[in-house]
Formats: sequence, C-alpha cells, structure tokens
Amino acid sequence: MGGGSFIEEVRMLGQGSTSSSWKWWAVIGGLVALPMCLCAFCMVSGLGVALLGTVGLMAGEVRPAREVAEQFLSALRDERWEDAYARCAPSFQGQLGGPEELARRHGGDRRPVEWSFSRWSVEVKNGVRQAHLEGTLTTASGEKYAFSIELRTRAVGSGEAWEIHAFTMD
Repeated sequence: MGGGSFIEEVRMLGQGSTSSSWKWWAVIGGLVALPMCLCAFCMVSGLGVALLGTVGLMAGEVRPAREVAEQFLSALRDERWEDAYARCAPSFQGQLGGPEELARRHGGDRRPVEWSFSRWSVEVKNGVRQAHLEGTLTTASGEKYAFSIELRTRAVGSGEAWEIHAFTMD
C-alpha cells in the first residue's frame, strides 16, 4: 500500500468487491461512533462514581446513629432496661418515666427479637444532626410491626453522641 493517503487505502480495500461503499461508510461510522461511545462511557461512569460517592457519604453519616439504634434494640431484646433507658435523651426519658416503664411497654411478648432497617435519613435542623430510621421488627410473640426511631446528637466534650428521642411501633 506504499505511501498513499488514508482515503486511497480505504478505496483500495473496497476494490474487487461489488459494493465497496459499505466499507467506506463502516470506516467513517467507526471514526464517528468510537469517540461518541467513549464520551458516553466517561459521562456515565462519572455519574456512577458521583452517585456511589453520595450513597457512601449517606451511609457514613447514618452509621453512628444506626449503631446506637441497634444497641437500643439489642438492650430491649436482652431485657437490659437500664441500658436501653440510658441511650435515650433526657426528654424521652421524661416521657418514659423510667426503666420499669420501658420494660412494661416493650417487655414480655412485645419485646423485639429481630429487626431490619429499610429507610433512614440524616439531616441538620437548627444546628442539630437528626436521624430517622424505619424498618420492621418481630416481637417475642412472633408478631411483626413497623417501627421508627428518631435520634439526635448532643455535644459531649469535643465530640457528639447520638441519643434516642422517640421509638414507636405500629
């Protein structure tokens, strides 16, 4: 093929065939389609990375709140009423009345034994981080309930701690 131009080389590819124009259009199509596909891939993968980053950030934000919710539910399951009560904010403790009331409300057959979270969110309101977790739980009697747990942070030294502000079973 010597030192000819690219177009001459493409024309020579089509010689000897009854329809050489399809090869010419295939080369042009490839030269146009390849950059478009690469651009589309870069855009999609960039959006995918951004989406995964947002999901990861949200999971990282909710993890500490979810751990406190898990500890609270585990304390209820294991009938450690003082421990469950201690994880509650003072305002919620006032509503409960004490560990004995927590045991009366959520003990016995109403005691959660299994649970899973299906929805969660974290937001800042009036400078306070708040989390809302929802899911389903199974009680010791085998009944299934929807539940929600509201948590808020409070300052502790130079950090913060999550506390239970509300717990409801429907």
